[in-house]
Amino acid sequence: MRDTLSVDGVHDMGGMHGFGPVPVTDDEAVFHAPWEGRVWAMAGVLLRRTTIDRFRYLIEQMPPVQYLTSSYYERWLWALERLAAEHGMLEGRGADPVTRPALVPPTPGRFAPGDQVRVANRVVPGHCRVPRYLRRQVGRVERVACVWPRPEESAATGRYGPLESVYTVVFSGRDLFGPSADHTVSADLGESDLEAP
Repeated sequence: MRDTLSVDGVHDMGGMHGFGPVPVTDDEAVFHAPWEGRVWAMAGVLLRRTTIDRFRYLIEQMPPVQYLTSSYYERWLWALERLAAEHGMLEGRGADPVTRPALVPPTPGRFAPGDQVRVANRVVPGHCRVPRYLRRQVGRVERVACVWPRPEESAATGRYGPLESVYTVVFSGRDLFGPSADHTVSADLGESDLEAP
């Protein structure tokens, strides 16, 4: 098992205590204000010129206090402003659209359904897609989910890079959150984030 640490930020809040319950409303509006719909539309334009991982990485750069006091679409707007500047769109220029990776049927990788795997705890400069509460945990591969580019590379460059197998891994809630947890957690994790236990 690798014993190095990933870089954590305020955005990696999964499994943390003290933030209260997540409110769920069955009839909630898609957008709470007209400006949120406009931010969503702007994202559709800008994301043709970069990767979703680059967008997520920029959101993660928001100062912690601002991140915690901002709404979902305020975080999006903050990142979109930086993307627009990054691609010269504020000066009337613009980058060429990014070629999206073709959907490739899942192919056998290092692991197969039923295998036990441990989530690596590795140093990832920049964007990390593995929540801290899963690091070093052992789970079971449920399926090979897809083949997709490594997120940390596409976050750094804004272009999609080499493909890797992505697995749906199931974890016991008890292992993650203690004996009172009576559920399982499924996560799609890249092959580079997994190792044999």
